Amino acid sequence: MFQPFERFQREYIDRLIRLDKIYIVSQSYDRAIDHFEDPKENILFTDYDQLGLAQIHFSAIKNDKYGSLINLKNPKHRLKVTEMLSDDSNYKVFWAIVKSMEEIKKRVALKYTGNIRRYIQKNTTWRIDSDETIRPSLQVVYGELFIILKRGNHTLRIKFDEIENA
Repeated sequence: MFQPFERFQREYIDRLIRLDKIYIVSQSYDRAIDHFEDPKENILFTDYDQLGLAQIHFSAIKNDKYGSLINLKNPKHRLKVTEMLSDDSNYKVFWAIVKSMEEIKKRVALKYTGNIRRYIQKNTTWRIDSDETIRPSLQVVYGELFIILKRGNHTLRIKFDEIENA
């Protein structure tokens, strides 16, 4: 399963506070499951500088058992995050950012071009020539990864899971 996000590190807490991105939404994260590692709960953090945006995200995942709205300026919240990041924690925490979008695009092109073509063939009326290059872009919405495909006036936003299973 494709896992594009960075591991969240302790030093990021202070950086986020300095950048005034003090709101974090946490949620379950299935893309990081590794059946060969110790069974830890995978969590995804998404940072926000506006409480309203964080609340909208939190509302969208309200049924997630690990869904939480964290304020890094709240000492109790900050302590909980620090505990989650400790080596003996039951959690493996990821951050909804990528180091290099170019690297991610290369990985998607290398591994998922055939899946994208199959998805287009099966689910759209687009006719893609075999020599035509597909240039997908990636988008993260409320912790969910999407592929964006554009052709002429048409734009498709597809959950990455659907591309992986095509």
